[in-house]
Amino acid sequence: MTEASSVRAPGALPAAGRAVHELVHERARRLPDAVAVVWEGEILSYRELEERAAPVTAALRALGGVEGTPVAVRTPRGPRQVAALLGVLDAGAHLVCVGTGDAGERGRVVLADVRPSCLVVDGDGARDELARWFAAELGGAVVDLAALDPAGERAHPVPAEPGGRAYVAYTSGSTGRPKGIAQSHATLAEFVTWFAGEFGIGPGARVAQWAAPGYDASLVEIFAALTAGATLCPVPERARANPERLAAWLDAERINLFQTVPSFARRLLEAIAAGGAPSWLDHLLLAGEPLPGELANGLRAALPSTRLVNLYGPTESILATWHEVTGPVEGMTPIGRPIPGREVLVVDELDRPRPAGVTGQIVVRGPHVTPGYVGAAGAETAPFVPLDGPGGPDGPTYRTGDLGLVRPDGVLEFGGREDFQVKFNGVRMELTEIEAALAAHESVAECAVTAVRGADGLVARLVAYVVPRPAPESRPDVWRAVLRRRFGAAMPPVSFTALDRLPRNVGGKVDRRALPQAVPKAVVTQTMMG
Repeated sequence: MTEASSVRAPGALPAAGRAVHELVHERARRLPDAVAVVWEGEILSYRELEERAAPVTAALRALGGVEGTPVAVRTPRGPRQVAALLGVLDAGAHLVCVGTGDAGERGRVVLADVRPSCLVVDGDGARDELARWFAAELGGAVVDLAALDPAGERAHPVPAEPGGRAYVAYTSGSTGRPKGIAQSHATLAEFVTWFAGEFGIGPGARVAQWAAPGYDASLVEIFAALTAGATLCPVPERARANPERLAAWLDAERINLFQTVPSFARRLLEAIAAGGAPSWLDHLLLAGEPLPGELANGLRAALPSTRLVNLYGPTESILATWHEVTGPVEGMTPIGRPIPGREVLVVDELDRPRPAGVTGQIVVRGPHVTPGYVGAAGAETAPFVPLDGPGGPDGPTYRTGDLGLVRPDGVLEFGGREDFQVKFNGVRMELTEIEAALAAHESVAECAVTAVRGADGLVARLVAYVVPRPAPESRPDVWRAVLRRRFGAAMPPVSFTALDRLPRNVGGKVDRRALPQAVPKAVVTQTMMG
């Protein structure tokens, strides 16, 4: 395996030795009065966090048989949710987080797939639609935080086995059906320890908790802060999706670290330009989507004292690589170098290493890659087939389905996804590159592009869903000219649909499957290219 095709982190961090909940308790013993969570004017110390988690642990232990099983948590964000997560881990169970909005089909699919021993809610469980379904259809127990006695019985935390499960996160697969991805206590502890150390999280730091429940990013934000003795600041729902309110909240709460997706960061950049930059923000972390260079450059200009970091990787390894943006970027921002404990390789269709500068398939392997899916998706083994040939660290392999290349300096560049590429008149194009070209124009607030295929399976045209800015030049002929200048005659026919906003999933990413059902604010205008 050549150096150009395989990039490995320069030495993995030593094992944390303890699970995240044990590290939180260690912090509480050392700094019991330090502020653990701040929420809507409420201040919770580390001692008080332990006190709130203890009744949850006791209630679960009283049920019997929860140790080693999944326990689902479906509560609003805030201190009570954080205490519930800690209490579940203390009981020896592993976490399955379900968003409070997941009362529909997705919530039922997740619960039916993972079959938790218990569902934790906060409020009247008898009137919670999903809780009623869980109890009636799956026969599971429901624990309501509102009904627990805060002065009731206490239970000591159960020591965790490093290889035991810490959580199962569900992410939508290519079919749209959620897939369960399990991670161990060792992997979660290793990752949050690295995360906190690399991004300056420690006593006195204030970390925003923006990611939605059910996503591993949410657990990372929570436990990176609490294992390091920092203060966790959950973002209020009224500000989470509103960039103007969020920018003001970041400043008012003196947030040092904020993590989001690039498409939301673009909207946040506009709010910062209109209302001023947050004064305390030391780190802005972007993940989950490709980061266009023009957006990275705009963020660096607006936040000159903030460290800007691009993170990449699948849920199957939590993340895989990171890249600090320190200068101007052209094209897409690199995804950088591997996070400790992960080796990233670029190979061809026969698993042969690609030389530097040649695009291939990105593969992640190492001890912190999940060994496979759980539940119904457990039979899907193709993404986890080991690479042919010797070399590499011990541990599973995950074939990401992403494309990339390794530069001569060892830095990885993201090349898109094979299923996001289209071929028209023999020319291969990347949908995200088309989106970046459109989004860079001043009349476009945000956009997403999809391909429409003909009966022969070939791409017949594209549809660009655009959220326009109120400007005279905000019209399809202007957008057509933008794409023609960038791509020339290679550009396929494209139609434009103007929307008030792009549909998004609870993780903040654009929900591409919902785009065709989005209600347009303007009639679709067919614009032929070439």
